[in-house]
Amino acid sequence: MTCRVAIIGLGMVARLHIQAVNSLSGFQVYGLFSRDESKTQDFAEKYAKDAKIFKQFDELCDDEEIDLVLLLTPPNARLDYIKALTKVGKPVIVEKPLERDFERAFKVVEQGKSHKIPIGVFLQHRKRPSIEILKNLIDKKQIGDVSTVEVRIPWWREQTYYDQEGRGTFERDGGGVLITQAIHTLDIMLLLCGPVKEVHGMVHTSSFHQLEAEDFSGALLNFESGARGTLMASTTHFPGHKEEIILNCSEATVNISGADLKVFYHNGKIESLETDSQTGSGSDPMDFSYTWHANVIKQFWTQFTKNQQIEISAESALPVQQLIDAIVRSSKLEKKVTV
Repeated sequence: MTCRVAIIGLGMVARLHIQAVNSLSGFQVYGLFSRDESKTQDFAEKYAKDAKIFKQFDELCDDEEIDLVLLLTPPNARLDYIKALTKVGKPVIVEKPLERDFERAFKVVEQGKSHKIPIGVFLQHRKRPSIEILKNLIDKKQIGDVSTVEVRIPWWREQTYYDQEGRGTFERDGGGVLITQAIHTLDIMLLLCGPVKEVHGMVHTSSFHQLEAEDFSGALLNFESGARGTLMASTTHFPGHKEEIILNCSEATVNISGADLKVFYHNGKIESLETDSQTGSGSDPMDFSYTWHANVIKQFWTQFTKNQQIEISAESALPVQQLIDAIVRSSKLEKKVTV
């Protein structure tokens, strides 16, 4: 049976999602919709010639041939679409973030629960082989307990990136570097280290960029486990460098650099996994593979059709959105806050 996929929102990330769907056996790009019909026509001609073009969103909702929807609109449009799609029973995978802030993200999750419709989210960095390997090592206690954590995201974006309408605004995106770029690395950090209890955050808009939200941020982190950590996330680091997570554990030190992994055991043993994969750290925000997105789609569909719990669910994205809100709130209050 072929999974017929409809895509809503045809911004710069949509082409990558087309590639992801086309790479999967048993999946088909069935339909496309955006608010600009001429843009939809042009996009279909370039990337999905056989796809059905929906002129109205209601037409997509009424089409019973659609099995799965990928929702790729800007964050501020997501909740309204989710309400309509879950009401008619269509499972959805949403681009990150779920919405502009935790409150609206929580409403997205509530819509899925209310209508008993699964909602996934493209936090695809969880599907990086290095992260899956490391999560297994942590779960099996092979590197001991995490004591201290360092997260650095020294990325770069040209001003032209922020010159796009709505980019880096609170109204459309919900913020800047934290919710748009750092969210993936922070999500991985939470996956590996568990919840953060308290933060003392700082956000800043540098002289390098003209945008409403922040392009530089930092935080001190107090984890529920007792671990302590630091965060720096930025789009001011020309020409852009790989993001890093360093975990200092009781049996080993772990370095995650981009998609690469190195584990330095206290007994002298070293394990590593190196890849050619990019993560979008430089001036080209689309410089990364579609493979991880494809893995998210395939896993979601398999779990949905087998009535299994959705692993990368919308609900599982709430902790990282709550953490980001807390960092911003702490910066405004200029004091430590509870997450």
